[in-house]
Amino acid sequence: MADDNNLNQEIGPRDELIDAIAQLDDEGDRVIELKDEETGEITKAVVESTFLFNGNSYVVLIIGSGEKDENGDEIQEYVIMRFVDKGGDVLLENLVDKEEDVIYDYYDKLCDELYGDDEESEDE
Repeated sequence: MADDNNLNQEIGPRDELIDAIAQLDDEGDRVIELKDEETGEITKAVVESTFLFNGNSYVVLIIGSGEKDENGDEIQEYVIMRFVDKGGDVLLENLVDKEEDVIYDYYDKLCDELYGDDEESEDE
């Protein structure tokens, strides 16, 4: 049990902040609103998880793409953003191009380690 608690603390460094800014929706998901500073457009996102990488904290968000699949359901995609401290305020910031591939690859490997191969569990 202690190992599980340590793992959760390592993965969720900003959960208290997310809980403070997120609202639970009908399904119990933590939902936040992102405001584009340039356009003022507001997008709702579901907080999937948070994790640490090279001393930085990141959040994984699930966002609707605006496109529909063949069943008419909205296609969702995940986006990773970084927590940054700007003058004492903690904000979310888009990743810069040079780090984007590294961060997404790390998150994919982290998920593989934590959750394993889904196909293996389905076959059992």
